[in-house]
Amino acid sequence: MTLLTSRHTVTALLVLALALRIAALEIHPIGASLFADMDNYRQIADHIVAGEWAPGHFLPAIGFSLILAGFKRLFANWTGALAVFHGVLSMATVWLVWKCATRAFGPRVGVLSLLLAAVHVPWIVFTTVALSETTFTFLMAVVVWASLEIVERPSMRWSALWGLAFVAGFWMKGTPAFLGPLFLAGVLVRERWSRAAITTVAVPLCTVVGAGLLLHGVLTYRTTGEFRLSSSAGGLNFIEGKCPSKRNYDSTGSRWLSPVYAQLGMTSAKMWDRPFTDSGYFMKEGLKCIAADPVVLVQSFENIPFLFVGNYMWPATQFSVAPLVRLYELVTGPFLMAGVALWLLARWPRRREAWGELVVWGAPLLGLCLCVYVFKSEIRFRVPFDVWFIPMAFAGWLARVTAGEVPAPAPDA
Repeated sequence: MTLLTSRHTVTALLVLALALRIAALEIHPIGASLFADMDNYRQIADHIVAGEWAPGHFLPAIGFSLILAGFKRLFANWTGALAVFHGVLSMATVWLVWKCATRAFGPRVGVLSLLLAAVHVPWIVFTTVALSETTFTFLMAVVVWASLEIVERPSMRWSALWGLAFVAGFWMKGTPAFLGPLFLAGVLVRERWSRAAITTVAVPLCTVVGAGLLLHGVLTYRTTGEFRLSSSAGGLNFIEGKCPSKRNYDSTGSRWLSPVYAQLGMTSAKMWDRPFTDSGYFMKEGLKCIAADPVVLVQSFENIPFLFVGNYMWPATQFSVAPLVRLYELVTGPFLMAGVALWLLARWPRRREAWGELVVWGAPLLGLCLCVYVFKSEIRFRVPFDVWFIPMAFAGWLARVTAGEVPAPAPDA
């Protein structure tokens, strides 16, 4: 038994993860940072509690506002209750990352992934603010575990759980939009579109996801009179990524400037005569921008490295620890990006027996890259997907260090 396979090491790292999160929540309580997006979620939750609904409530994904509304109804000190909720979910995420990494790549990668997950600054920062990332990250960690189950021993139960975690995550953030179709297509191609794969995986997964999307549509129709399967921010994100104007104002007086464009000094402004909630209109305007300047389709490829480098994570940039967070990102961003690239290289040329591994770990990477290429990008979009990228990076680096040998999975993980 070595340090990387010792149970005492695992226990110590889990204790460290818990201590860091408790300390962070004590030093920086959630109620101390109710500004910008955090305040917007709070205000939407207040309206929900009061029974007041408006189309603008669905501009961000509505899921986290519903969670806040629940906490506001149940607890007088809702920020304190949310802190406990975030702490539990963040610890569960750390544990799941360790278990998934160990199961997929072996105990060495598992413990190394646990080490980084325990001290991962973005996850700790998001634990201390009223944003959806902590909940979303946990749900993506559940998706990783369910993915491993589906690929290794598919069942209707795990397929349904995958669909539930995915669609719940979609109620939190729109970034996994391409993940679902890519994962399902990968599983079906791997199983040669067999009847067993369709009935065991595709049917329950699609049924649960479809029900979740339909429920969203019913909620929007009953509260605003308009049927929507997802948040209405897609059009706004599209014009941000494809049009010259980055500081945008709508007809209601709302304005939007993504942190990445503010950091890059891209602040050209435009006033629109429609509300941001008119996603269809803004999608059409984005297509007009592409037609006027097709080079933007090439330029959009820069959104992929922006997931790792070239900008700093908001809202950490607004806190006193911003210099330390930036230093951490300058190290971990390139480490993760290079490690994921090494992981891919270690599996090239593709072998059919490795197809399941590519479905589990490659589909999220491709899905996120497609999402930010089509829309826009920043480090904040990547952080929840680190539940995949942290194990991939360590597996890639370890494969490189061990002369290209891929770490073997632990049979009893």
